[in-house]
Amino acid sequence: AIYDPVRDRMIIARGVGAGGTSFDDVWELTLSGTPAWNPITATGAPPAAWQRQSAVYDSNRDRMIVFGGERDPYYGGLYAFNDVWALSLAGSPAWAALTPAGTPPSPRIGHSAIYDPVRDRMLVFGGARWPDVLNEVWALSLSGSPTWTQLIAAGTPPDPRVRHTAIYDAPRDRMLVFGGVSAGGNQNDVWALSLAGTPEWTLLTPSGIPPSGR
Repeated sequence: AIYDPVRDRMIIARGVGAGGTSFDDVWELTLSGTPAWNPITATGAPPAAWQRQSAVYDSNRDRMIVFGGERDPYYGGLYAFNDVWALSLAGSPAWAALTPAGTPPSPRIGHSAIYDPVRDRMLVFGGARWPDVLNEVWALSLSGSPTWTQLIAAGTPPDPRVRHTAIYDAPRDRMLVFGGVSAGGNQNDVWALSLAGTPEWTLLTPSGIPPSGR
């Protein structure tokens, strides 16, 4: 899901339902006034139904960018993909496949992604493709010709993990990662990846009683 600030709505694309069946639809939840659900009919050649992907809102181009995930059936990422799709949001929404330059990340599921507005790029962290669980960071530049590069950060990184969450902390220009599943089970740790200069990982130690691992 993404938040579309231009039209004040949440957009949900794809996903998995009961029985492990993937969906190939797109929905909006309007947020002004009384919230309302509406299906979005997009043109173009849409990607096949998928699940456990990541998505960001590309504010410079008014579009949703979707990366990775797995088609039916679900095998823990064994049949994951590493393709990139864009859903334009202005006028009549339309799907288009992107073909970034550079060496792409390996196919994966259960990863997180943020949009870095300062450097106009998507950052992808972690995820899994059975039996490998990952803690890499990848950057997809979005200006000009999109290009993949692996981000090499200083500091000690989080343990490899899947099904975590991540946000962009704008006042501090950093990515925050919470929780997920690693070799040690469900986690409740919080990590910061600074983005200015040489990126660096830092384990945060918040006060208060934390949420349980999840």
